[in-house]
Amino acid sequence: MARKKKKGNSKIYKNILLVLLVIVLLSAAATIGAVIKIVSDAPEIDVNILDNLKQSVEFYDKDGNPIANLHTGENRKIVSLKQIPKHLQYAYVSIEDERFFKHHGIDIKRIFGAMFANIKSRSKAQGGSTITQQLVRNYALTQEKSYVRKIQEMYLAVQLERKLSKDQILEAYLNTIYLGPNVYGVQQASRYYFDKDVEDITIAEAAFIAAITQNPGIYNPYSKKNKENPDNYLGRQRIVLKKMYENGYISEQEYQKALSEDLVAALNKPKTRLSNNYMKYHWFIEAAIDEIAKDLSDKFKLDEKDARQKLISGGYKVYLTMDARLQEKAQEILNDERFYKGIPVKIDQTKLKENESPKPNPQAAAVVMDINGEVRAIIGGRGNLGAGAFNYATDGIRHPGSSIKPLAVYAPAIEKQVITASTVINDSDSDEEANEIKNKYRGWFPDNYDRRFRGPVTVRYGLQESLNTIAAKILNRVGLDTSYNYLINKFDLANIDKKDKYMPAALALGQTLASPIEMASAYTAFANNGIISHPIFYTKVEDRTGSIVLEKKPIQKRAISEETAFIMNQLMQNVVKAGTAQAANLGAMPAGGKTGTTSNNEDGWFVGFTPYYTCAIWIGKSGPEVKYISVKSKFATPIWKAIMLEAHRGLPIKQFIKPEGVVAATICSHSRKLATDTCPSKYVEYFISGTEPIETCDVHSAPVVPVPDENTTQEGNEGNTNNSDVNNTTGNNQTTEDPNNTQNTQQNNSNSQTTSGQQNNSTQSQNKNPSNR
Repeated sequence: MARKKKKGNSKIYKNILLVLLVIVLLSAAATIGAVIKIVSDAPEIDVNILDNLKQSVEFYDKDGNPIANLHTGENRKIVSLKQIPKHLQYAYVSIEDERFFKHHGIDIKRIFGAMFANIKSRSKAQGGSTITQQLVRNYALTQEKSYVRKIQEMYLAVQLERKLSKDQILEAYLNTIYLGPNVYGVQQASRYYFDKDVEDITIAEAAFIAAITQNPGIYNPYSKKNKENPDNYLGRQRIVLKKMYENGYISEQEYQKALSEDLVAALNKPKTRLSNNYMKYHWFIEAAIDEIAKDLSDKFKLDEKDARQKLISGGYKVYLTMDARLQEKAQEILNDERFYKGIPVKIDQTKLKENESPKPNPQAAAVVMDINGEVRAIIGGRGNLGAGAFNYATDGIRHPGSSIKPLAVYAPAIEKQVITASTVINDSDSDEEANEIKNKYRGWFPDNYDRRFRGPVTVRYGLQESLNTIAAKILNRVGLDTSYNYLINKFDLANIDKKDKYMPAALALGQTLASPIEMASAYTAFANNGIISHPIFYTKVEDRTGSIVLEKKPIQKRAISEETAFIMNQLMQNVVKAGTAQAANLGAMPAGGKTGTTSNNEDGWFVGFTPYYTCAIWIGKSGPEVKYISVKSKFATPIWKAIMLEAHRGLPIKQFIKPEGVVAATICSHSRKLATDTCPSKYVEYFISGTEPIETCDVHSAPVVPVPDENTTQEGNEGNTNNSDVNNTTGNNQTTEDPNNTQNTQQNNSNSQTTSGQQNNSTQSQNKNPSNR
């Protein structure tokens, strides 16, 4: 009976064991199936890891100095393993994966060590991941702590080791790791913490970078806690150094030297490199990105949006035309409230969005470019407008007012030999020519800004004082078609409306549209012998390997003849020396330009030039929320002067050179004919050869005074460092009296008025032969 019972128990045990075996086998099968499913769900991993990483674009100024970087999400700069010092590589191997060079993707010993630690602590704190596993996690997986992710991580690590060498894996890993607030990769970490490229870091600095990898937040040296007590990160750094020494990667001497290095001081020295400068230069960088995106789009047949994304995340180096010092100074000047005192502004709060604060008003913009087209500074607005704000310098399309006159009226008329600088025109709204214009344009004829009329005046004086009547009469003589053609096809103003071709107010008075950067570009023709230069913001773009992707050179063309350019240059210098822009005078440095104020006083301009640069200043209302504002060009000229003084700091005085096709003649201030030695008031005027007066003054009878030798006109040579006042070396080259100071004398002398009137009538009837005027 006992034996039967024993046999029965044995059978039960066997059945239990069989059931357990089946359960174990089924569990194993299920586990294997689950693992197979997890592995099959693992993503494909592209071994071209570095090519797929997003990295920052870096910007350099005109002198090649790094000034800022820009990134989308991950602030990274990829470097090759050759650029990463061995002591940094070994620091990572020592602290993150001692058997890196021996295993095949996973380290079994480390895995079981991590499992034991996790069981003991009842957590998943220890991961046991190799460098290869960390690379897989950073590149292809998430940071989630789960067994599913861990299994996929191990599987992909083994696969990656079969496809890449250890050097390739280490290179990719050191470029992907997160090392601080938006800092990815060891190159960017070296710059962020030590203000140097990774190839230049010391052993102590390398140990610190490797040390913080475990938890950059806890070991952040700039946190309040770690600033007060740096032992937290210093202790971790010393562990790394000890590991490096124990593994034979550094000598005893190197170990002791690294321990004695003042790491806290190195971490807290002033930073001069790229990190936080984007906002300082954002107006320029944003304009450059627009230009580069278009050029990339054109070259590689990309959508501009895709081209922009490619630029920002592709690790490019962009070499700008920017003068960093001038960009900073120009912003500082434009922000200076002293320049805007006395400008009344009223804001309509109903035009603002909810919780929106109005922009500083008046708003302002500035563009400085060299005469060959390289933009040196561009300020798109004043005040703290922030990145991505509306750029009034590039996108602010406004009425340019009288600053359009040299482009639309005076230059075409001189080029076509309809007028000369000494042509006399009646400043009147009731003479025959004014009535002709009124009849032609349905009663339109402009007033002058001061609503005064001065009688017969020279073209030079008309531009100097910005007389609207003179501009209207010259426009009538040269023709609206010619004027429009010059603006569109010669000076390349892109925002001129087709209807402006039929509107004399648009062409003569600037009631058309232009942006500050367009105006600065157009005025290069007056400073550069008739050659117009289109603005460029960069010179080249390199990819991360150093290959040139884009190269930019100024686009230039002849807009007007060098003779016309020189005469316009001299006339516009007179605007600065004696006319509406005297506040822009730069002293010994020759400067010319033209003011502009719109009829509703919503825009004030000054656009000017020197032998080195052109500069356009605009001030006006920020937008429709401004109910009332009253600005004038007189507010723009001091800003222009302040910025241009900075632009010319340290530059030698240079003079404009008279071309061979221009002749100088000594003119009687009364008769406007060739002066005699008895003429009481005379001056030197410039003419396109063949248009100079040939008649001698018949008001003051005497022999003709010879035209002075060109060498006595003190025009100087390019690069001349003569520091004499510019008023003695340019403009009228007065021999006795400034011609523009003789206007009142002329108007008070009945004989001279008669002579002038005769000359004016002759001019009207002989437009093609101004030499008889």
